[in-house]
Amino acid sequence: MTHMEGNFTDDRDQAVFLRHVEELRYGMDLAEEYNALLTIESEKPFARANTIWNLNIMAEARDRGFGVGTHCDFGFQSELMPVEQYAQFFAENKALVDALVGAENNLGCSGGGGVNDWAQAASMAGFKYLDGIVGMHYLSMPLENRPDSTWTDDYIRTVGYHDSAPVDLYQRIYPFGVANAQDFAADENPVIVVSPGALGILSGMIEGIGEVGYEQCHPECVLTNADVDALAAKIREIDLNRDRSRIAKVIVYIPANFYVPENEAVLRYFFEQTQILQEQGIITWATQKHVYEAYIAWNQ
Repeated sequence: MTHMEGNFTDDRDQAVFLRHVEELRYGMDLAEEYNALLTIESEKPFARANTIWNLNIMAEARDRGFGVGTHCDFGFQSELMPVEQYAQFFAENKALVDALVGAENNLGCSGGGGVNDWAQAASMAGFKYLDGIVGMHYLSMPLENRPDSTWTDDYIRTVGYHDSAPVDLYQRIYPFGVANAQDFAADENPVIVVSPGALGILSGMIEGIGEVGYEQCHPECVLTNADVDALAAKIREIDLNRDRSRIAKVIVYIPANFYVPENEAVLRYFFEQTQILQEQGIITWATQKHVYEAYIAWNQ
């Protein structure tokens, strides 16, 4: 999973945009060599830049068989508002990516957590699933539906806001449908699929980032083969313990700026090791959209 962030300046600086394009192409080229799949999710600046600079890299990613979607880098600082109003935030971002790749290919959004009902709002905007689920998504929930009593609003806003969520790994690896954002429990009549599964940033695997929180590592952690080994070990552990009656999913976050020649040796090691996992039947590479579609088909 790669996010083109809300604080990027691609729509104002062509050089920044072209650097990001080069990084994404580098990542896609490497992934293709190993039959791996990436998902690229875009916030407004990068989405706009595709049009402004007349280079639709999002459509290129789609056409090459990679995943595309929307990044929703908002909500954390928002005040409580009517769900219809909050849905407009999702709708604005979705429209920009829809125009690049087609609404039928842009079914999901990463992020959007905060005090507002992100589940109903995202659904109202036309999204079918939400990924990139982190600590800030707990802000919409009463304290009794959070991990424990220490997960106050203040704790989330200052410490836990970017921790992978749900915090219980063996709750986090399964997609589930919800009717609202009151808890992380499956509902009988869902409006959207929550598709979590985050293990954290690839450069933080040796530090245990999937368990202790993104902000404790990024951006200081260095990407090494040891991170890949730790990731592979974690995936094998999950495979031994997961519920095989359910669709299970894990995500690794790889920023665009990791896709550079300086990281080629480690990136190749990552793709080699995950290729082994796939050949052994432990994982199947999928885009975020593929996971959603598999979940829907599995549960019909």
